[in-house]
Amino acid sequence: MWCFFVRSFIVSLVMVWSVVAELSFVATAEREGKMVDMSSLEFVPMPPMRHRRHGPPSQPSDDFPSDDFPSDLVDPRHKGRRNDGGGSNSNDGYNPNPISYSGNWCGASQHVNSSDQISNAFAYFTTPDLKLRDGMSAPQFAAAWVGIDGASCRSVLLQAGVTTVVNSNGGQSAWAWWEWYPEAAYSISGLPVKPGDWMSVNITASSPKSGKIIIANLQRGYSVTLSISNGPALCRVDAEWIVEDFYDGGGQVPFASFSDVWFEETSLTTDRGRKMGLDGAAIVYLQNTTGAVTCSAAQYDRSNFVVWSR
Repeated sequence: MWCFFVRSFIVSLVMVWSVVAELSFVATAEREGKMVDMSSLEFVPMPPMRHRRHGPPSQPSDDFPSDDFPSDLVDPRHKGRRNDGGGSNSNDGYNPNPISYSGNWCGASQHVNSSDQISNAFAYFTTPDLKLRDGMSAPQFAAAWVGIDGASCRSVLLQAGVTTVVNSNGGQSAWAWWEWYPEAAYSISGLPVKPGDWMSVNITASSPKSGKIIIANLQRGYSVTLSISNGPALCRVDAEWIVEDFYDGGGQVPFASFSDVWFEETSLTTDRGRKMGLDGAAIVYLQNTTGAVTCSAAQYDRSNFVVWSR
C-alpha cells in the first residue's frame, strides 16, 4: 500500500508567514475498491486563501421566496418525486428555513451548540458545470465543497471539494482539493474530475486538531482518504454545504454561471451521536458588491437542496 506524507511549509509569498506550521497528513487512494499506486497522485500546495471571508451570513431573514425556486427542476436522483414549486415536499411537514446573505457563499450552513460538537459532515454533490457569465472577464470560476466551521467560528475551516474554471473560449477544467484554513490548501492532481461528475465528501473531526477526509468521484470510481494531524484547533460548531465565489491572492475571482448544483443526503453527526440534516439550517444566497443576488439555494426536503446561478 502506497502512502503520501506531507509536512506543511513556510509560505514566503503571502503576508509575513514566518513559522513552519505543523500540520501533516497521510493519504491513500483507491479505484473501484483497489489501492492505487500513489505515484500517480500529487498534492500541490497553494498559499492559504487569506483574503477569503469566513463569516456567518449577514442580513438574516424569515422570508422564503418560493417564487424564485424553478418549479421545473427535477433531480434525476429523485425520479418520480414532484417539487411543489417552493423548494419543499409538502408531505414532509417541515417549515422552510430562513434565508441569509453572503458575499461569497451560496448553499446551506448548519450550527450546533458547543456542548455537543460536530464530529462528522457529509454530502453528495455535483461538480459545477459552468458557462461564461455576461459582462465579466474570463477565466471564471465556481467551487463546491463540504466543511466544518468557518461560519460562526471564523478563524478556522476544514473543507474539501472541487473547483471548475471556464476559459474565454468556453472550455472547462475541474480539480479536487482540500484545505484546513488558515493552513495551506492542496489541489489533488491525479484524482479525475469533470464538470457534472457526482462527488462525495466525508469529513470526520476526531478531535479539534485531527481528522479524516474522504473525497470520492462516484462516477469514475476514484477516492482519496486523508488522515490529518496537528491542524489549527476547530470549534466544531458549524457544518456547511456550499458553492463559493472564492478569494485567491488577487481578490475575489470572477463568478461563472453554472448548471444547477445538487447537494444530497447532507448530514452532520455530533459527538453524542445526534444526526442532523437541513432542519434549522440557514439557506444562504450569494449577493455581490452591487447588491445583486447572483446565486440562490432552496431546500428540497430535510437532507437535499439545490443551488442555482442567477
